[in-house]
Amino acid sequence: MDTETGTARAVLHHVLAGTCRLSAAGAAALDLAAGDLALLPTGARHRLSAGPDASGTPPPAGPAAGLLELGAPGTGARLLTLRTGYDRRAASPLVTALPRALRLDRTRVEATPLLRDTLALLAAPGRRPGPGDPLLALRVLETALLLATAPRPPGGPYPHPGIGRTLAAIESRYAEPWTVVTLAREAGMSRSAFTAAFRETVGTSPARHLTARRIREAARLLAETGLPQSAVPARVGYRSRVGFHLAFRTTYGMTPGEYRATAPRGA
Repeated sequence: MDTETGTARAVLHHVLAGTCRLSAAGAAALDLAAGDLALLPTGARHRLSAGPDASGTPPPAGPAAGLLELGAPGTGARLLTLRTGYDRRAASPLVTALPRALRLDRTRVEATPLLRDTLALLAAPGRRPGPGDPLLALRVLETALLLATAPRPPGGPYPHPGIGRTLAAIESRYAEPWTVVTLAREAGMSRSAFTAAFRETVGTSPARHLTARRIREAARLLAETGLPQSAVPARVGYRSRVGFHLAFRTTYGMTPGEYRATAPRGA
C-alpha cells in the first residue's frame, strides 16, 4: 500500500498488533513490531507491508486518526495511523535533519506517559473520530519529535538526565516564566554546565529552544482557534507583546495577524 502526503504534513504509524515493514524512498526500511511508532516527519511517500502477500487496505481518507489493517488475519498487522500538519518554517534544525522515516521502539513509547496514553486513547476499541483528533495527533507528533531529536548514546540515557527533564518541561510547560537559571535548576545543574550540555545535546541554546516551542504553539493557536490575537502572547508565556511580535516575525517572516489571515485551517 502506497501513501503520500504534502510536504507540510507528518505521518505516524503506531503498531497495535502484529509486525510489518515500512519502506520509504531515501530511507532504510523499518521493521516494526507491536508497540513501535514509525514517524515520517515530512510525510514522505512510503509503503507498508505485512504477511506473505504484503497486501493492505488504504487508511481512511481525511481524518487525523484512523485504524489500518494490513495483510491477512493472523499474519498481518493492525496500526493506528495519524496525520498532522505543521509549519516547516518553524521547525528546528534538528527536525529538518531527521531521516525521512524513523522508528521509536516500544520501550521508548512506554517510557513516555504522554505519548503512550494519547496513543492508547486514539486506539481505544469502539472509539469514533472526534473534533479533538487533530490536536491529539499534533500532541503525538510533538512528543515523538521531542524523543527523536533528543539524541542519546547507543543503549544509554541522555548525557545528563536533567537535559531530558528540561526538554519535557519546555515541551509541556512552555508558558511558565522560564529563565536559563530556572531551567538549569529543573535539570539539577549549574547554569554554565547546563547551557553547555543543552547545546551539545539539542544543537541550540535553551533560550532559542524555548522560543521555538512558544512560537510554534502561538502559530497553532492563531491558525486553529478563535482565541483573540491579543491574548496569544500571554498564553504562550510572553509578558511583552512587542517581544512576542518580534520573535514571531523572526520565525515566520510575517506578523501574527498576517499569519492568521493566511494560515490554512485544519492543517
